[in-house]
Amino acid sequence: MEPEERAQLDGQLEELEAEFAVQAAEIPGAAEAGITDYESYLTWDAAHQTGLTEEEHQLGFAVYSKTNLAMVEELIEFMESYDTLAAGETPEVWGGEVGEYSPAHQPSVQRVEDVRAEGVFGFLPVAAIDSADNFFHYFAIWCVFSAVLLLSPALVRDALRRTRAMQWTSRRGRWVLNAQMGAALLSGALLTLLNCAIYLVPFLATGALRFWNCSLVSVWNAEFPWFDWTYGQYLLILLGLTFLLTLAASGFTVVLSQFSASYVAMLLKAIPLIFVLCWGVVPWIMAGAGLFSGSPVRRTGLPGTEFICGALAVLLALALCLLTIRRQRKAEL
Repeated sequence: MEPEERAQLDGQLEELEAEFAVQAAEIPGAAEAGITDYESYLTWDAAHQTGLTEEEHQLGFAVYSKTNLAMVEELIEFMESYDTLAAGETPEVWGGEVGEYSPAHQPSVQRVEDVRAEGVFGFLPVAAIDSADNFFHYFAIWCVFSAVLLLSPALVRDALRRTRAMQWTSRRGRWVLNAQMGAALLSGALLTLLNCAIYLVPFLATGALRFWNCSLVSVWNAEFPWFDWTYGQYLLILLGLTFLLTLAASGFTVVLSQFSASYVAMLLKAIPLIFVLCWGVVPWIMAGAGLFSGSPVRRTGLPGTEFICGALAVLLALALCLLTIRRQRKAEL
């Protein structure tokens, strides 16, 4: 929001307050209680903070639920935060004064200082960031979980049906594992695409894409991105992280499947794998990925830690796949 656009909010607030007065007049008992406009509501609310009677409680609930009171309060809070930023100060929603934090949090402190110096006055709602973060957090867990379930029995069938002995009778047969490992990784990626088609469509149907070009740093920020992303770029980054974690899970699963002689043995290996990935690695990486709080920073305080860890997980899975292939070639029948 440009500084010259700030004056438009005053007019918008006047319209919302006029709308509130009309809506309040339609609520039984509001006029008798002295609630005729937003200012009179504030006076009534301040006088009834404690010791509410049942009638007063119901009246307060009716005013909140049957008027645009929430919109009025949100707009006022935004205007106050905007004006605080314009004055060169730090809004309360940004977590207070950045100087309060210890040297251990210096990278995050410097990031907030840089943002404030740039004069970023975006209006992206916090709810948009929180919704995306929460959605992809659980979406990534499901993608990893479904990949493990899909690929767990993949190579166990070969051991049960003793097909490896037939494969090893020829030089070409020794290369079958290469194709199986590649097919497993590709299957994990295709499964993620299928999950995207099923779960992303309802998410995008909420109207999230209207914020595509909005800066992720806004007046509302209680959390900051380490980098100057737009909302659309942030969605793509979270989606990319989800693909990386699913590929890593696919690699780990197919390696365990290769060294399992029965479905029971694979199950005993898959359960700990699911626990480590879905209750440890994935939540740690995806929860608030690329963001840090205005309060003491989450995790290490180093920009991009989550993405480095996601890439390392994929590299580790690929390395295990390559070592398994190499071991297969050198194995005796």
